[in-house]
Amino acid sequence: MLLNCVIIEDEKHAIELLQEHIESMPYLRLLKVYSQSITALTEISANDNIDIIFMDIEMPGISGIELAKSLRDKTRFLIFTTAYHQYAAEAFELEASQYIIKPVTFAKFAMVIDKLAKNLFKIEKEATVENNHEEDIFLKTGMKNKVIRINPADIVYLQSHDNYVCVHTDKEMIVAYLTLKEAERSFNRNGHLIQVHRSFIISKSKIQMIVGNTVKMSVGKDVPVGNAFKHVFFDYIKKQTISSGRK
Repeated sequence: MLLNCVIIEDEKHAIELLQEHIESMPYLRLLKVYSQSITALTEISANDNIDIIFMDIEMPGISGIELAKSLRDKTRFLIFTTAYHQYAAEAFELEASQYIIKPVTFAKFAMVIDKLAKNLFKIEKEATVENNHEEDIFLKTGMKNKVIRINPADIVYLQSHDNYVCVHTDKEMIVAYLTLKEAERSFNRNGHLIQVHRSFIISKSKIQMIVGNTVKMSVGKDVPVGNAFKHVFFDYIKKQTISSGRK
């Protein structure tokens, strides 16, 4: 997972240093740099999906403290970077996540980011576990009076065959007399499935590897990616891919 970052800082050397630090952390991505606080105030919105704002305090025009009052709810984390100690109390009243005294060495930077990231990943992992215990679904099979209980989180992939769908889980395969679209509506309530081919819908969490246009699933199944579904699927993969900014 990548964390989107924004820098609001009026000192050139401080901007360059923060840029270097961000590029050195594989799960950080710099979205924008603002050297003027008024520009940041007018341009940043809640729709920008910002995870971290690094903000100086003493800036011309609008101070970081004043700016934070308007921007705090537009980012997950707000980190003040300043040469002054005396603003710490005000910063934390504004629910600042961290307060780093300049110079911002990489050791300081990495320690702060690592702490925030661990807390965030822990929260998201707990949310995932909670989602994985969503309400089970009872599926009517082709056998008379036989109904099977399925936890949607156990599904690895769905494969359509004429007038029925094979539901492949970690442990078994179940035949359901549904269309692929009907199966998706029933099993994809939390968005953990994605269609990659006209005959296949797969679980995002069960992907083991992607080689070219083939997805290798956790049960050893190779699933092809169809031309009509490439854009959406690989766009999802790109957003979830962690890569270093170093050359």
